[in-house]
Amino acid sequence: YGKEVKVTVFHTNDTHGRGLDDKSIGYGKVSAYVKQYRAVNNNVLFLDAGDAFNGLPVIDLSQGQANLDIMNLMGYDAFTAGSADFVQGGQKILELQKAANFPFLSSNIYYNGKLAFKPYIIKETGGVKIGIIGVSPMNSMVATTDSKLSGFKVTDAVKEVEKQVKIVRQKADIVIVLAHLGKTDPEVNIQKLVEAVPGIDIIVDGHDHVLIKEGMKIKETFVVNAGEYNEYLGVLELKINNKKLVSATGKLLGKEDFKNITADKNVEELIQKIKLENDKILNETVMTLPFTLEGRREFVRSRQTSLGSVLADAEREYTGADISITVGAFLRESIEAGPVSYGKVLSALPFTLPTVTRNMTGKQIVDFIEHNYTEPALISGAYTHVSGLTFNVDFGRPAGSRMTKIMVNGKPLELNKTYVLACNEQISDFGIRDTKIEKT
Repeated sequence: YGKEVKVTVFHTNDTHGRGLDDKSIGYGKVSAYVKQYRAVNNNVLFLDAGDAFNGLPVIDLSQGQANLDIMNLMGYDAFTAGSADFVQGGQKILELQKAANFPFLSSNIYYNGKLAFKPYIIKETGGVKIGIIGVSPMNSMVATTDSKLSGFKVTDAVKEVEKQVKIVRQKADIVIVLAHLGKTDPEVNIQKLVEAVPGIDIIVDGHDHVLIKEGMKIKETFVVNAGEYNEYLGVLELKINNKKLVSATGKLLGKEDFKNITADKNVEELIQKIKLENDKILNETVMTLPFTLEGRREFVRSRQTSLGSVLADAEREYTGADISITVGAFLRESIEAGPVSYGKVLSALPFTLPTVTRNMTGKQIVDFIEHNYTEPALISGAYTHVSGLTFNVDFGRPAGSRMTKIMVNGKPLELNKTYVLACNEQISDFGIRDTKIEKT
């Protein structure tokens, strides 16, 4: 046998800024743990699989810059761009990339016809060359409005990774794909990636917020995912002999595992500074609720909820439209009864997108909403919440015609009549563009 090398890969994903949240492990403790480990172990990588720069008000107010400043202190080795990292627009993520102490990776995001980020990097540790390829999800370019993504394009994830694996295999001993793909997207997911692309040793994954407790094997590829919101730090142990991967084991460390860890002083001081600067804005009470507005992920993506209804009602009232719609992907958490701060509203509704009106026929509106009812137990970010519209659903009817007794503000919907529909600009740009709507 040749020389055996052990490499530890720490990994995070879909933190959405939650490392500043008391519910999470905390960026300070994660940073301290990784640095303490690095102090006595040479062969260490620290990776993030995307969706870091949007999601918590203190992050959103700085357009992601605050989270980047913290990640710079934490010592990441590489980051792959996720869908929510484009919420502030393409130019903003390019600015963040320039300010980062670590490379942004993506093999399938293009800007003005050229790769916007490095497709891969090679890291040498313990005499072993490790290639790390980034890949972003196919919905990266639906994170915000068309105008904010001008010049950007996302291409086929599988084809681009296949191309880069062939290149990296010539230069590296081990191939890691740092992916923001997940298991659940029916079109492009890690299962399809592994089946289509041989030669991937490891996938460090994110995107669907579904953790993989001890890692899992798909064919010959070992896959890890640390879930969401800085609730876990992923630890992947690689054993490499003769520059070939012999074994991979994964585990997740949760909040309980960090109770005796003292937070990284520099990171903690920066977090407190960021919080202090934002508290005046975020702690201002903007309303008092007599009841909780339901916004939990599993509900807003599968049924009409009070938060979805209130947001749709507000957009309809603001615009004077006949009907208003929003979708579950924009509703991120519940707003509890009682006094409500501006920060709490931003946590629940982090996507501050312009409200627009569009002219649509009754048939176009119904066709758009019918996707809610393709199956009885559908859970989808595109699940549509409505205002100004009531209807029954009959699952005994064929898919595509299950909405019955459809009423618009108390009157039967007319399929050929043109109605004014309100929605946010992103839904207009990406969700209903195929209906050939007339913009107003």
